[in-house]
Parts: sequence; C-alpha cells; structure tokens
Amino acid sequence: MKIFKKLYQRYKDMGTLLWVVCVFLVAIIVYYTLPVIDMIQAGGDERLLGWAYVCNLLALVVLCVNILRLDCRNLLSHKTANLLDFSGYLIILLMLIRNRIVRESDSLSDSWDYSLDWMTIMLFGFLLQFVGKIVRRAVKLKEEQDLTI
Repeated sequence: MKIFKKLYQRYKDMGTLLWVVCVFLVAIIVYYTLPVIDMIQAGGDERLLGWAYVCNLLALVVLCVNILRLDCRNLLSHKTANLLDFSGYLIILLMLIRNRIVRESDSLSDSWDYSLDWMTIMLFGFLLQFVGKIVRRAVKLKEEQDLTI
C-alpha cells in the first residue's frame, strides 16, 4: 500500500499518459518480438532487416522507460535534464548503428524509406537533447534566482 501511495503521488499529474506509455511499451514488446526474432534467424537481408528493427525497438523502449522514470512532481530538475540527454544520446547511437546495418544490405541501402526512417528518429534524438539543454538552463536559472515552480 505504501508503494502504491508513492507511485500515485509521483504519477498523479501525468494523467492517462502513464497508462498509455505502459500499454504502448507492452504492446510493442509483445507484438514485434517474435517477428523480429524470426527475421534475425533468417539469412541474408532478412537478418539485417531484423537487426535494424531491433535498433528501432530499443530506441522506443528507451524512450518509454525514460518517460516512466520522470518525476511529475519535480519536472524542472537535473534528473529530468539527464534523462532527456541520455535518451537523446542513446537514440542517436542506436540510429547510427541501424544506419550501418542497413548500409551492409544491398536491397535495403537503396530504399529511400529506410533512410528517411532512421533520419527522422535521429532528429527526434537531437530534439530530446535540445530539450534537455533547455531544462538544464531553466534549472540553473531557477537555482540562481531561487524561484519555486
């Protein structure tokens, strides 16, 4: 009961976003795990496509888990800025790995939608880093001016 009260206090301002993120995370893992494993076990370009999907899934899981780690009572904090920076860096790293995997494949490297896909997700990683820097600057201003938000 104590744990429930603590979690309720932490996430009560998040509304239904907590449940949406939890359901989305579980649905992604359940729905895509078996097809991706089948692709990885296959040979050739299917294997490379499976590993590219693993990078996409890991990026989504990292993002969802870090949303769940946010403390809604104190969003303007160093912890929030660190979570956003970490998420951004990890998503960019995963998309660079994904791009390297796709370039190894002859059929996937020629497709424009695969290049558009990883660039869009990488842009999202850069945006997370940018927002993390904004939050870090806002925390610094809050501490300097002793504001309570």
